[in-house]
Amino acid sequence: MAALCPVLRRLLALRAAHSPLRRHYRLHHTQLTYTSYRLKSTKAPEEIDLDKPFKFSTSRAATWKPRDSYGSQESEDRMPWYQTYVVVASISAFLLYFCVLREENEADENLKKTLYDYIEGMEEKQLEMSLEHNIQMGKDTSAIIARLKEIRESQGKKPDPA
Repeated sequence: MAALCPVLRRLLALRAAHSPLRRHYRLHHTQLTYTSYRLKSTKAPEEIDLDKPFKFSTSRAATWKPRDSYGSQESEDRMPWYQTYVVVASISAFLLYFCVLREENEADENLKKTLYDYIEGMEEKQLEMSLEHNIQMGKDTSAIIARLKEIRESQGKKPDPA
């Protein structure tokens, strides 16, 4: 193992010169330990004091990107030149069909209805509560009274004098 160490150091020095990462190899009790560091590394592992808290903004973690962990290259992250055109064409085709070409159906008719059309007596109850609130707050109640009168007349009920 000792005879291989000078050869390994020479090979690693040649490889490190051509690598985007700076690589450190060190011998530790006759064991070869490998550690990778980004080029922005400011301190060697021996200089880091583990008793003090780390400052995130000055550490390598602040500039670390996910692609560094997964080993992808910068060129692999770029999208194809035609991707934008395909997405725009797909969305345009969908909107053209959905907004222009499609015929209306029962679901569209149901979406045009209000909640008051589905629940009988809800609008009248809501107006009564709004009338009570506006009276307490001293606000104008003439529009609410007119709508309540309209609803009660259409139902055949006698309008309440307010």
